[in-house]
Amino acid sequence: MTWSRAITVTIAGTDYTGDVVDGVEVYMGTQSPWEQGVNGSCRVTLITEDPDVAIGDQLVVQVADQTTTDVTVFTGTVANFTTILLDFGPLWTIQATGPLTTAGRRNVTSTITAGKDGTQVAALVTDALGQQWQEVPGAWSAQTLTWAGFDADLSNIDTPGLYDLAAIDELPANVLDELATAAFSGSGWLYETADGAIGYADSTRRENTPEADYIVVPGSVVRRDSFQAFTDEGNLANDVIVRYDGGTIQGEAAASVALYGKWERTYNTTLADAGAATAYAARRLELEAAPRTNLAGSVAIELLEASDNLTDQLLGIERNYGLIVQDVPTYIAAEGVYRGFVEGYLWQLNVIQPTLNLFVSDYSLSNFGLRWGACGPTPWSGVGASLTWQDATEALA
Repeated sequence: MTWSRAITVTIAGTDYTGDVVDGVEVYMGTQSPWEQGVNGSCRVTLITEDPDVAIGDQLVVQVADQTTTDVTVFTGTVANFTTILLDFGPLWTIQATGPLTTAGRRNVTSTITAGKDGTQVAALVTDALGQQWQEVPGAWSAQTLTWAGFDADLSNIDTPGLYDLAAIDELPANVLDELATAAFSGSGWLYETADGAIGYADSTRRENTPEADYIVVPGSVVRRDSFQAFTDEGNLANDVIVRYDGGTIQGEAAASVALYGKWERTYNTTLADAGAATAYAARRLELEAAPRTNLAGSVAIELLEASDNLTDQLLGIERNYGLIVQDVPTYIAAEGVYRGFVEGYLWQLNVIQPTLNLFVSDYSLSNFGLRWGACGPTPWSGVGASLTWQDATEALA
């Protein structure tokens, strides 16, 4: 049995699908909810005499859905390529990377003002990906590019965000480092889109995802060795310090200290005020004061076993997607159903044994308490005047 989905690879607009051997690998995202700023990558191996490939060329990978419409799963730029001569001809291995790589090559050279986390991420992405006049190739007289073409795509960034961050004024500063810090401080998640943009999910996007929008994966299409549970003392933190723009905040989970001893950890943020830093410390203690059981590796989905509808859903996967895996062992989820969010994924695309490995985190790690800025007026009608904010966050979350 072979996979019927067509896999298309284009480099600088030229279709190399017929030259691809050993399939295509695409890796996007991270492997934990705490990681930020990990660039995506794609590896393609070609048998061809002399491909017209250069550093910086755009590389696009597409997979056909059940209606034979191509769906893009990766867009990046060629970072390196190697060639070796074998008995059957020259073998080219081409590696491409996503847009966060570009962010890692750029510096912030002018102050980014204090503002909400999403607003700062958008400003940094503009610095990283907005094209400048001196970067445009070719003769000026031949240009057809308009001012609109110089703008970065900000449509996947949640703005303004929820948390106030301090100004970025210690310059020059690396754009990727500052993006990761802003996302970490805002309790959100950076990611790359399949069409080559940078996205940012603020701290409320995941918890506001309706369960109807989660992708449901039957346990029968998941490799058995995916169901590995892992509990580690190294994930403990019960005495924490949060550094913010105005100083530090300390927090302690006394019951955890009495049970496990002290596990100290410091978090460096650019949060602008003590209130946000205090809430940040409380959230970390809530999540890390006791060891948690997590999946030890990826959820490996055998695409030959997946239905057409499920495969089409998976073609659109990105970091932050909600996932429900059915029929899991009770040592992973007591009710036999795992709920979580996608942090990263690895496509291994070939016609013999195509696989999608999903790196996921438990739902509870993303279910942050609500903040005033995330609450509209509707839920408050009829609420008694004696209700405190602390009690309301649990009731409304």
